[in-house]
Amino acid sequence: MNNWHLLSHGKALKLRRGENTTLKIGLVTKFDGEIKVSIAENDGLNIEFDKDIIKAKKNAVLNLEAKVEVPKSLPFKPLWITRIKFEANDKTEYFYIGVLPVSEKSRKEVIIEAKEDDKNFSVGALSTIHYGSTIYLSYRWRNGVKRGEILEIAESKDGISFSPVINFSKNNYGYQSFEQSSFAKNYENKVIFLYSADVGGRWDIFVTEANSVKELELPGRAFIRRGKDPAVLYDRDTNNFIIAYSNGNNVGHDLTIVATNDFASFEVKSNSIVYTQFIKQGNTWARTHIHAGCLIKRDRYYVLFYDALPYAPKSFGSGWLGVAISTDLVNWIDLTPEAPLWRGNGIDNTFRYVDIHCTRERYILYAEEEVSKKGKKDIVAYIEE
Repeated sequence: MNNWHLLSHGKALKLRRGENTTLKIGLVTKFDGEIKVSIAENDGLNIEFDKDIIKAKKNAVLNLEAKVEVPKSLPFKPLWITRIKFEANDKTEYFYIGVLPVSEKSRKEVIIEAKEDDKNFSVGALSTIHYGSTIYLSYRWRNGVKRGEILEIAESKDGISFSPVINFSKNNYGYQSFEQSSFAKNYENKVIFLYSADVGGRWDIFVTEANSVKELELPGRAFIRRGKDPAVLYDRDTNNFIIAYSNGNNVGHDLTIVATNDFASFEVKSNSIVYTQFIKQGNTWARTHIHAGCLIKRDRYYVLFYDALPYAPKSFGSGWLGVAISTDLVNWIDLTPEAPLWRGNGIDNTFRYVDIHCTRERYILYAEEEVSKKGKKDIVAYIEE
């Protein structure tokens, strides 16, 4: 029976270990009766409800209060996830809580600084990968009117202090600009590296591979036409590479999710997910400049960190952080429908192109963040350990 429903189906929070908060989950009810509430799945968070049975009323808007606490010794995951089950009248709905283990209170480090304090200068569009004892970071330099002139890769032992090991100039390949690149996460046989480049009138996504990061060479092979800013992971469960990217054919460059096992052809899993799914879920702010920051598989969940804006930015290239999850790559739950999870400072409050390094006892969130009143964007890291 369709006589009750949740107002939304997800909420993302920023909580460090040992912290807690309370959130309200809204419901619309059109009957007199009871709705049972229970925990269906939990990553070890302490969850307390103000009631286990909701007393439904005709034509009412009700709230369930949930206190969320992160235990001080809880092992890190890219996103701690809790699934809450609501049951009544032969109907079940779920609400998802996703907790990011870092916040503005976390230790912050500037990893790489833009070359000038100006809105046209930035370093970012980043990706990270961990091979052995080394963390690699790829990023592009935008230096004024030269746009994304250099694609660079640096290495680090501690994830904080990086030294460049290889770089590529757009001028050597006839590109107009570089933007986001991505290492294929979870793939151990070789290094697979995707990058996006303006080839003159459109953006394309290219793929290249090597036995080690330092052996990577450009130009790569064009794989997706009119695509930009890829985020890629290898899914061991399906033996496919999963790619989220900005699709130049969509309004706002909305995201497309595809799967491939050979980088020759691909299957579209979902297309224009913001406009076809998130907005229907109540998203109020993601409308344009939509990018996939990173895509992560943890247990049965695909976790997508995306960024977007409600309107065109004042400076070139901006975005705010959102989070979504899926179990099948087709149906996505937006955990940030009411507002972005994170915004930066400066002209456009940019906080975008995030990636994560996560072990059980250490968590690093990398981002391209606007850090000055003039709009400069640096690569920064927020660390918990």
